[in-house]
Amino acid sequence: MIGFDDVAAATLYTPALTTVRQPMETMGASAVGIVVDGINGVLEKREVAATHRKVAPELVVRESTRSLL
Repeated sequence: MIGFDDVAAATLYTPALTTVRQPMETMGASAVGIVVDGINGVLEKREVAATHRKVAPELVVRESTRSLL
């Protein structure tokens, strides 16, 4: 069984829950950068294009999963 977002309670369950952790700090910093670029673009009267960014999640392996090999 695997959870998502690596909430604090994931370590409290028995067995401890394997989860997918999102890089929230990186995502937040990226979002702020996109907004600032958009604001500057409007102030400079230039066209602002849609921006797409991908950030890699992290698999946090705990006791709820194991290798089949």
